[in-house]
Amino acid sequence: MNKKFNSETRFRCICLAILLLFTAICIAPFLLMFSASVTEEQALIRDGYKFWPETLSFDTYRYLWAKRETIFRAYMISVFVTLVGTVTNVIITSLFGYPLSRKDFKYRNVFAFLIFFTMLFNGGMTASYIIWTRTFHIKNTIWALLLPNYLMGGMNVLMVRNYYTASIPDSILEAARVDGASEMTIYTKILVPLSKPVMITIALFAGIAYWNDWTNGLYYISDSKLYSINVYLNNLMNNIQLLTQQSTLTEGANLAGMDLPSVGVRMAIAMIAVLPVMIIFPFIQGQLVKGVVIGGVKG
Repeated sequence: MNKKFNSETRFRCICLAILLLFTAICIAPFLLMFSASVTEEQALIRDGYKFWPETLSFDTYRYLWAKRETIFRAYMISVFVTLVGTVTNVIITSLFGYPLSRKDFKYRNVFAFLIFFTMLFNGGMTASYIIWTRTFHIKNTIWALLLPNYLMGGMNVLMVRNYYTASIPDSILEAARVDGASEMTIYTKILVPLSKPVMITIALFAGIAYWNDWTNGLYYISDSKLYSINVYLNNLMNNIQLLTQQSTLTEGANLAGMDLPSVGVRMAIAMIAVLPVMIIFPFIQGQLVKGVVIGGVKG
């Protein structure tokens, strides 16, 4: 008995040590990013990134405060796009997954094939750009941040379908039909309440995709008033590169007066951008794991 207990204890300790190591590896980049954001710019350029600031400075956050109107607008656009996009994504994905989970749906395999096909092939960026800009005219509109790429994902649809198939017995649905419930009633009163884990999982995937997105803004947005926080960050990075190139080509030129952010400010904005995800994730971690495990099982 003691040998078995000691063996299990050693195994758990080894697993715990490995998990702590991986946790430290995951947390390290965020600590380094925060340290860089509160390090004096010259020390950052001279000594590089360090986990403990050589010279503590909050100039980067003072810069952000001076730009608070622009940053706040970009932040609110990101919040709006993430909320609306996530809700829409979850609704469309769950509605698409429901008929695919029904064995009596005549065209189930056809639509499943179409979903799977889009996971392997796409028309390319050029074709997508032409369709979105010339057919749907979404350039420099808020729709450009909502519609392309993230409105629905094939993997998410299959995950929801598998969850419906594996976790919700057909007998419950049949009993509801016998009682006279319509398909919409079954979906809203039975499937949705019983599918919270997978719904939260899909919402997290969609929310992170929308929040971290900068490619849609890069391709379809040229109006700075519609920049999301990550598009704004990408714009800052490009400005920094431009400043570096001009400093190299024009030796001795006075570029200090240019209104361009520093490396520390870039790290500070990255910290602000990732903060909501870091706050929300621990509260939905349990539902996320359950949704991924059950939804990933083939139905």
